[in-house]
Parts: sequence; structure tokens; C-alpha cells
Amino acid sequence: MAFPKLKFITLDINENLDNLVWYLNKENSKNSPLDFYKFSLRLFPELEGKIKDHMSDEDIYMILLKEVKPILINLAKNKQDIKRYQDIWDKIGDSVFKDLENTLDIKWKNKEIFARVGMLPVAPRDVFSWTFDLNYDLSQDNLIATCIHELCHFLYFEKWKELYPDYKEEEFDNPHIVWYLSEAMIDPLINNATFKKYTASDLSCYSVFYEIYIDNKSIIEILREYVCNYPIDIAIKKGYELFKKYEDLIKK
Repeated sequence: MAFPKLKFITLDINENLDNLVWYLNKENSKNSPLDFYKFSLRLFPELEGKIKDHMSDEDIYMILLKEVKPILINLAKNKQDIKRYQDIWDKIGDSVFKDLENTLDIKWKNKEIFARVGMLPVAPRDVFSWTFDLNYDLSQDNLIATCIHELCHFLYFEKWKELYPDYKEEEFDNPHIVWYLSEAMIDPLINNATFKKYTASDLSCYSVFYEIYIDNKSIIEILREYVCNYPIDIAIKKGYELFKKYEDLIKK
């Protein structure tokens, strides 16, 4: 059986900078369970104190040209991480793809998936172009954990299209409740022995989901019960009904 080929390539430096501008605009963290601004400063401590509140995107970009672009240029010159990542992944890739198929009860259809290597505070993905981004200088465990997480999203949304043929593409992204469910479902889908055998790194979902309780149970506990006790199609549908019912609480 042929599985997709995950290929590691360099993220275009200008696109990397454009993405960082978005993450460093504090307004874009307000409706998200993640603080992109804080994560960006953790990634580039040289920006501390230089990105001010209410600064325009153009001004942020000019600071990045001076402070961050030289770092990215230097990293891009060395293809060692690209080759290292490819070598690590190729040893386990088919096995991971198979385990994801079995977990979500759906076959892979795409032939290629691209992992673009740059420097960003999170690992953004595009499930329609079959690409996701990750950073230079990851340990083997962190690399594998990130790839499993993002690849799970790709196949999860293929499953979603099968379950909900009238899906809307925009709902696959924040701030839609479909996106929130996809992020929370990461825990019951991959935070288990099937995938922990590949990596010692954390395979949990965003920490905020473990702090949301319904009838004295975290929503993650509830989703785990769904996945353990029902076929995956029913588990996803029950999760969707739960998230729609408690949307205000989940997005609070």
C-alpha cells in the first residue's frame, strides 16, 4: 500500500517574515487559545522591548528585517536540518501513516505533503494545500511529535469532509467551533500508546482544553470516552454536538 511522501523543504524567508508580523500583532492573539505574541518573543528574545502595542504591521516588518531576517538567512544556508528531518521521518513515516489511517478509519488520498522549515511560534498548516510549517533545530522527539500532530489534522479533516459533505472550508480555521474541536480531538486521537511509541515528546493538545469542565469532567475526558467507546465516526459527531452546545464556554 502506498502512503504519502512527507517532504521537508525550506520555508521562503519573506513568507516567514510576513507570518511573524501576523503573530506579533497582539490583536491576533485575542480570539485564540494561544498567545502568539508571547510565543514569538520566546522564539526571538532579541525582539523584547522593540515591538510596541498598537505598532503598525509595516513598522513590525521593518524591525523584523533588521533583527530576524539575518537569522533566517543564516539558518537557510545550512541544509543539515532539512536532511536530518527527512532521514528521521523516512524511518517511521509509513508506520505513522498507517496508524493514523487505522485511528481515523479513512485512507490517505494525497501523494505528497510538504513540511516547510523556518522559524515560527507555532506550526501552522494548510489542509487544502497539504503543507505545514515547523522550526529549525528540533530534537528528534519534538520533530516526530510535531509531524504526527499536524498529519493527524490532515487526515482528520478528510474524515470530516466524509462525515459532513456540506462542510465550509473557512470553518477549518480559528475562530470556528469546528476548528476548536479539531484541536481538542488531538489528545484522544494521538496521545496514546499507538503514537507514544514513536516519541518521548508530549502529544497532548492545547492546555486550555484540559481546563474546561462540563459536569465535573474536562472536555478532554469526555472526548476520550467518546473515542474509546464508539466508532470514530460517531465519536466525532458526538464531539461536534458537545462543542456546539457549549460553544460559549469553550471559546470563553
